[in-house]
Amino acid sequence: MIKLSATAMLIGSVLSLTACGEKPKVYSGRFIFGHEVREFIPCGRSALWWQADQDRVADLIEFYQLNTTEPYQAIYVQAEAKLLPAATDGYAQDYPAVLRLDKILDWQQAVPDSCNAPSS
Repeated sequence: MIKLSATAMLIGSVLSLTACGEKPKVYSGRFIFGHEVREFIPCGRSALWWQADQDRVADLIEFYQLNTTEPYQAIYVQAEAKLLPAATDGYAQDYPAVLRLDKILDWQQAVPDSCNAPSS
């Protein structure tokens, strides 16, 4: 019984340490969706490729498709996300990193003036 209890405590400790991992970071920026394009451009930074589970971005994609009038038009999005290493294949390999969108916090059609692209 003691052996089982110690094993249960060890498993619980490992699970709690895993849960204490890196907190999600909030990114704000320009979101672009289109044929073979999945760009997220954090305010003041360079473009990143974004990825997410379809159910996490379904409402956002619907809003994007209903409210943009130009192909590849940017909208403003705030999301909890994690920065991942660059992809090694597909269209994502053309970007310096991948941003995994974990939770969409807010979106709006207009991109604020304060969310500018980096100067060249």
